[in-house]
Amino acid sequence: MNFQVKIFLTFAISVVLIFSVINFITINFFKEQQHKYEEEILSLYREILKQNKNYQLPYYIKAYENELFFEESYITDRFQRFSKTILIWEVLLILVLSYLFYKILNIISRKEQEEEEFLRFLFFVLSHKIGNFLSTLNTNIEILRLNPESRVLERMQTSCNIIGAELKKTMETIKKLPKTARSRQKINLTELIKNVNSKFASDKKILFSKKEVNVYNNLEAMETIVFLLLDNAFRYAHSKIHIKIFRNAVAIRNDFTEIVKGSGLGLQIAEYLCRSNKLQLKYRAKGEHFIAVLIFN
Repeated sequence: MNFQVKIFLTFAISVVLIFSVINFITINFFKEQQHKYEEEILSLYREILKQNKNYQLPYYIKAYENELFFEESYITDRFQRFSKTILIWEVLLILVLSYLFYKILNIISRKEQEEEEFLRFLFFVLSHKIGNFLSTLNTNIEILRLNPESRVLERMQTSCNIIGAELKKTMETIKKLPKTARSRQKINLTELIKNVNSKFASDKKILFSKKEVNVYNNLEAMETIVFLLLDNAFRYAHSKIHIKIFRNAVAIRNDFTEIVKGSGLGLQIAEYLCRSNKLQLKYRAKGEHFIAVLIFN
């Protein structure tokens, strides 16, 4: 039995116990008032009979040897109607309260799960970026061993600066995680792609078909998705990458000479973030090209 079920059962049992106590008090109060009501009515009819002995009494009041009393079936029926009315309304109230509490508990639980899952994938993204950085660094080190060049050192310095900035940004995202998971804002896709693309140092040819398109979504999620798609393109492209912005989509295509089997972690993280932010991601390899399409409404 998980924690949420225990809380719900505790709440349901507490509500039932509270209403049981209320019922006990209400029924005792009703009985006292019923007794006072009977005495007042009988006293009233006694006075009437003193004035008029032939007065026709109501069906639920009987006379026996100058004594008046209520018929037992009338009292029982009145009490049952009162109890049944209270019981019906209380059952409905308990069901409504239980349903509302369950929905609130479910929303809170789902939100916690989403935040935990988002945090876990955030660390996956971070490890993915670090892995990419280390791979680039190792490549540059090998080049330096063969042919020391200042240009390679500059590229290594740029890579170090980029990974430092990414680490800082990721830590900031973790700190503001409760707000980040749902915050949405206006995002200029051209500027976003330019900013993310500048983090990749590569000699591959890049074609960028720009179009001024704005979307409303989570900025951190969009940046991470674009980063992962570009990272995948730069990692496996042979010589050329084409980025094109459409009215409701972004397409990233790269060529390759042979299919390289990777872990697929980057695309899996991108797919998760797309699902969480109501986006669609489609990708496939066709001929000598791999294309990934990010679709938004």
